[in-house]
Amino acid sequence: MLRKIADGFFLIGVAHVLPSSVVEVREVIRRERPEIVAVELCPYRLAVISGRAAPAESSRRNPFESLLTGMLGFLQEKFARRTGSAVGHEMMVAIEEAKQVGARIELIDRDIRETMEQLNSSMSLVERIRMFLQALAVLLLPPRQADLSRLTEDEVVQHLVEEFRKMSPSAYRVMIEERDEYMAERLSPFLLDRRRVVCVVGAGHLPGLEHRLRETLMEWERRVWWRGSLEWWSA
Repeated sequence: MLRKIADGFFLIGVAHVLPSSVVEVREVIRRERPEIVAVELCPYRLAVISGRAAPAESSRRNPFESLLTGMLGFLQEKFARRTGSAVGHEMMVAIEEAKQVGARIELIDRDIRETMEQLNSSMSLVERIRMFLQALAVLLLPPRQADLSRLTEDEVVQHLVEEFRKMSPSAYRVMIEERDEYMAERLSPFLLDRRRVVCVVGAGHLPGLEHRLRETLMEWERRVWWRGSLEWWSA
């Protein structure tokens, strides 16, 4: 899922276990040769998926956080085996391609440990039960290959994001909205400075991030227009 926000500024929405996402990331970076490649990672997550650090030990976590993290990790690994693409491979490819074209690498996501702590403190008991049952259902009834291949289609992404919001408003706020806002703040200076950027994020973040960046650009253009108009009238 490719979105052009401005000349030279692109967002790529990926599914973390699809080979097609890896191909798209590689092709776009090679074609656009950006100054900056931004990825939906924090330094800790990068260290984990690159094998330079181990995931936080369960004993240091709240039991719910440990259980949820374990289930999500297991699901990702299970889907990865079905598709043949390792979890996080598209992010590592983005980093490798950035090095090849001489682009600067920006890790734009909030620290995953902070996100998980906020998730644990914000969710109600009902939301925890719903999320656990939903994850359990997916474990017992895994989607078909055809279902997985649709994870980057616009209508599918919108449906999944909306279902997630209904299932757990608190988790949606912490996992999607707050991180969208955080990443948009990291990206906005590059957008307004007209830097050439390719940004790789999970498909679920694409709608919110695109909306925030377009609003930022429109607001900046309005300010420039008004400033230019005032200068012209006062001249």
